[in-house]
Amino acid sequence: MRSVKFAVQAAVIAAGLCVVPLSLAQDVTSQGAVSFVSGGVGEDQSQTFKNMARDYPLELMFVTKGNPNRYLADVKVQIKDKSGNVVLDTTSNGPFLLAKLPPGRYSITADSEGVTKRQNVQVGGKSQRAVFVWDVPTDTPPVASADAARL
Repeated sequence: MRSVKFAVQAAVIAAGLCVVPLSLAQDVTSQGAVSFVSGGVGEDQSQTFKNMARDYPLELMFVTKGNPNRYLADVKVQIKDKSGNVVLDTTSNGPFLLAKLPPGRYSITADSEGVTKRQNVQVGGKSQRAVFVWDVPTDTPPVASADAARL
């Protein structure tokens, strides 16, 4: 009887651990052939995004450089394929954006409060991670206050 009770408790705990990723899965959005999810505000959601990243060919992260480093949200993101066609045009809901893109070379533009950063990535094979880093303006606090010191 005791082992049955333990098994039921373990099943309930395991089911509870699956709640966060499943709720994020409902937020997956598509634009053409690209599906993506963004967010990561708060420690629990941030950890969930880090765990989910292995299932997406592209992981983008948005941070400010400072002491401490801080995550950014509301970053305007545009991804273009090698022909210059826009395949994704969105604004992040948090410091992470995970995207499922067909294999190929892409140009990524990220804009936070009028400051634009660019990176090129090759998607295919293992997951690619692109971190966009902005300097902290001396007169403006960062958009999101989550600590990003453990990049």
